[in-house]
Parts: sequence; structure tokens; C-alpha cells
Amino acid sequence: MTTLHDRLAPSRFPNMSLQLAAILGFVLERQYTTPALAELVVTPDGHVLARPEGEPGPLAHIVAEANLRANLRRLGMAAGLDDAEWKEYAGLVSRRLGIDLQREQLSG
Repeated sequence: MTTLHDRLAPSRFPNMSLQLAAILGFVLERQYTTPALAELVVTPDGHVLARPEGEPGPLAHIVAEANLRANLRRLGMAAGLDDAEWKEYAGLVSRRLGIDLQREQLSG
């Protein structure tokens, strides 16, 4: 049986950036990069800040929230998630990052 983690695994997407793989690992609570992300925060003004494991100091800006949301949506589409998998994936992204992957579907 193929799991959500299998369908979204960075090994299936050879052009996935290390940054997106690290963020995906944070969302799925898997380690896809070394170091993994220890902390990731989406700010109210639309910035994504993160800190790798083992790195002291403040969080650093890594991407705009709108770009990350678009990339996570594209990843779900490229993975061919069915409705149940999409719901699970969107729920994990919402819980771990506070990003609503459904938002773009509601407009237009």
C-alpha cells in the first residue's frame, strides 16, 4: 500500500530543491535533508522563517508564504494525490505551517 509519505517523497521528484525537501520534511515529520528544519514559522505578514537543527541563533527568512503555498499545491498535484490523500496533506500543512492549501481554489 502506498502511503502519503511515499507519494510525496522527495526521491520521486529529482528536481525538488533541498529547501522544499526540508520544508516537506518538517510538514511530514520526516528527515529528508541534513540538517532538518528544527523550527519553521509563517509570519502574519506572509514570510516563512526557519532554523535548521543544530544552528543557534534567530530564524532566517527562507521564502514568501505565497510562493511556498503555490509550491506545496503543485507538489500535491504532481504527486497525483487522490481526494483522501489531498485532505490528509492539506491538513498536515495547515496544522504544521498554518497554510491553507485550499485558499486558491476558493477564489475566481
